[in-house]
Formats: sequence, structure tokens, C-alpha cells
Amino acid sequence: MTHLDDDTLLRSALETLDEGDNARVREHMAVCVQCSERMERVREEVGRLSGIRVEVGEVAPPPLRRPRRVVSALARAAAILAVGFLAGYATADLTSPERPTAVQQRLVPASPAAPRTGYFPCRAVDVGPAGGVGTGLR
Repeated sequence: MTHLDDDTLLRSALETLDEGDNARVREHMAVCVQCSERMERVREEVGRLSGIRVEVGEVAPPPLRRPRRVVSALARAAAILAVGFLAGYATADLTSPERPTAVQQRLVPASPAAPRTGYFPCRAVDVGPAGGVGTGLR
């Protein structure tokens, strides 16, 4: 005769077996004294363990903390860079008061005859604001 295993005895004591398995356990325990004694010990242990009460309080997570030193160091560095950029921008205007002016140029052919290459040699001539011809570039 094979005896019931511990898992089946525990599930029977906790009343979690389905009806077919529960009927098989009852039939076996009616003829097996050893399994009946084991079942009695399992029921005593389940009763003893079900009487134990443990109160568990909720544990709050620790509060989130910002790393103040890192944040303040980054803020200081950003402020220093901003001041440096503004100072550089302001002094750049003071050191170079003459602003470059855009000059338009037109190309004037050097000779009226076209050479064999198909390209005209040209020299650049500055065009003044009124459209007059200025001095050529040398």
C-alpha cells in the first residue's frame, strides 16, 4: 500500500483539494492507520500556526533627497559661464569699433578678344555705393 504524501495531507488539512482528490484521501485514511496519525499531526500544526498573529506595519520609503552639493556646484558653474559669455560679448564690440562693410564687385574682362580656352581673363573692380567704379584690386 502506498501512503499519502505530505503535500496531499497538508492540502487536505487546509481544505484546498478538489472533490475527487478529497474522496480518495478519505477512503485511504479509512483503511490506513499510519496516514490517519500523520493527518492528525498535520491538523494540529495547521491549527497551531493559524493561531499565530503577526502585525506588520507599512514601512514608509525614505524621503527623496536631492544632492544639494552637486546641484549648487552646477548652478555656480552655469552662472560663471553666463557671466563670462556676456563679458566677452560686451568687450568684443569695444575692441573692434570698425565693422567690416560688404563690398560688391563686378568682373571686367581684361581684353576684348576671347582666347582659345574660352575663358576671359578678368580683374575684379570694386563698385561703390552709388554704382561708380572704384579702385581695382591689385
